[in-house]
Amino acid sequence: MIRERMGHLLCEAGFISERQLACALEMQRGTGRRLGQILLEQGLIAEETLLAFLGQQYGVPVFREWRQPTAPDELTRLIPEDLARKECLVPIQRTGDRLTVAMANPANVGLTNELAFRTGCRIIPVVALESEIIEHIHRLYAPSQSTGEKNQEGKPRRSPANQVDSQTPTPSWEARGDKDDHKAFHGIAAGLASDEIGTLVEQVTTSLQGYGQPAEDERHPEDSAPLVTLVNRLLSEAIRLGASDMHLEPYEACVRVRYRVDGVLHPVMTYPVKLRNAVVSRLKILANLDIAERRLPQDGRFCFKGPAGTEVDVRMSVLPCLHGEKVVLRFLHQTGLSMDLAQLGFEPDELPLFLEALERPEGMIVVTGPTGSGKTTTLYSALHLLNTPDVNIVTAEDPIEYHITGVTQVQIHEDIGLTFSAALRAFLRQDPDILMIGEIRDHETAHMAVRAALTGHRVLSTLHTTDAVRTIARLLDMGIESFLVASAVSLIVAQRLVRRICPFCREPDPLPKDHLVKLGFSPEEANVVIPMRGAGCPSCYQTGYKGRIALFEVLPLTETLQARITQHPSLEELRCCTRQMGVRTLRHSGLRKIHSGLTTIQEVIGATAGTVIS
Repeated sequence: MIRERMGHLLCEAGFISERQLACALEMQRGTGRRLGQILLEQGLIAEETLLAFLGQQYGVPVFREWRQPTAPDELTRLIPEDLARKECLVPIQRTGDRLTVAMANPANVGLTNELAFRTGCRIIPVVALESEIIEHIHRLYAPSQSTGEKNQEGKPRRSPANQVDSQTPTPSWEARGDKDDHKAFHGIAAGLASDEIGTLVEQVTTSLQGYGQPAEDERHPEDSAPLVTLVNRLLSEAIRLGASDMHLEPYEACVRVRYRVDGVLHPVMTYPVKLRNAVVSRLKILANLDIAERRLPQDGRFCFKGPAGTEVDVRMSVLPCLHGEKVVLRFLHQTGLSMDLAQLGFEPDELPLFLEALERPEGMIVVTGPTGSGKTTTLYSALHLLNTPDVNIVTAEDPIEYHITGVTQVQIHEDIGLTFSAALRAFLRQDPDILMIGEIRDHETAHMAVRAALTGHRVLSTLHTTDAVRTIARLLDMGIESFLVASAVSLIVAQRLVRRICPFCREPDPLPKDHLVKLGFSPEEANVVIPMRGAGCPSCYQTGYKGRIALFEVLPLTETLQARITQHPSLEELRCCTRQMGVRTLRHSGLRKIHSGLTTIQEVIGATAGTVIS
């Protein structure tokens, strides 16, 4: 137990005796109270000493600067009073999507995850004394009790973040009732006004009452105008926000709706569980799926007209789970195709290397990175640049995310034998100039791609590796001869996506020089670099971020590197060679973005975790 370890450390430091610790532990077992609070009440240890040990044990900052928050109503809406008192925690400050919470036990990871789930924020835990937390809880939540606004059970009522009518109570996640079992969240969901959605949900519920149990009867979805309006509203708002995905997640008491904006999922609302199947059925009808099948996964696609009148392709996936069917919608915005390569995030000395490789009449360009790192955007932007009337471009994709006029696109169907290797074999008989292979997954596909690159074709493809050097090792592991890899591959690009700081609320976020050096800056750079962050504003929906930018590691296969590859080098030997070439790693690319004020330290650390730092 962490409390016993702390007690033994206090003994070893000479602050308390073994006998005093034994008595305190016995009292703790009898009362269930925290050991530190017992030691304080017995006068066996000073507050400062206890806090220092708590911070050391939990590995989080110590909090002592108690003051009245500037937006107490927002904090009390995020974390209800009963939860704060039960778990001995209190919200301190919200900045963008980060919520600082003072906790008596910040080591409780399950509780931290629950808070993140409830609030839609990233929780920053700090440790504080139990007595001070309780005192601040009383000060923070006392104003809501003093208003005299009580519900029927005599408990204070608080309205949600965007609720105009303060008389409407906010239902909790655990609510079992059907009436008012909906909720709109703050921040990114500002467009889904709580009163508007609440009225619409009530209209849908009323319109479905004539069909008995809406959760079981599926005759109504296409005929219910309020239901159509509700689904269209959710889709339109997601498109307006530029969301890449929308999640409908069923739980025992409600269905949660989340949008993925700039790579991060944001809770936007919940609606009653009795509407669960009706909403899913309406979406299935749009995607031409079987509304009677709820036991098997289904995939579909449909086209939806967004708020600006532009049509957006929507890819739909339905997955049966414990409390119903979970639906994930992927929004494929065609505007991403016309993105200029210069806007993706290439540094001035990296973009010419990429363009030079694209202009070669033969050779293979490999873009690598995990799922969601922006590989598809990079490849489509390259195809958009290469798509001219005098070339024949063919692609093999799974799935086809964007339709490009002038490009022959083939959808992979492995269940009928149309694999990447089979498609590539057919491509070579179609007089191609440029081939794009969605992903190299096996030896046969890799071998045929290398052959195509060596026989006068430009080949673009992707791999799932952590950095550029590992791509060479992966191709060798797939059984491709080293001399073929050295001859066929012309350029490797590894990439990650990070969120851009909102330009409207950007402000300095200075760090000590030694922290910047540990991050990877040189001592000279650390003297001049001023990290930035977004404070949160209406333009970025209080997240502090607006849009995304890529970090790149661009590795050209020079004659020196080609000669090294043919000698069957180890991974470390390849890295040593690329360092001598001056290749910039993903972390270094991130440091440049920090220096330029484009993104935050937290984003770069998160995106480059597990990659080579130098």
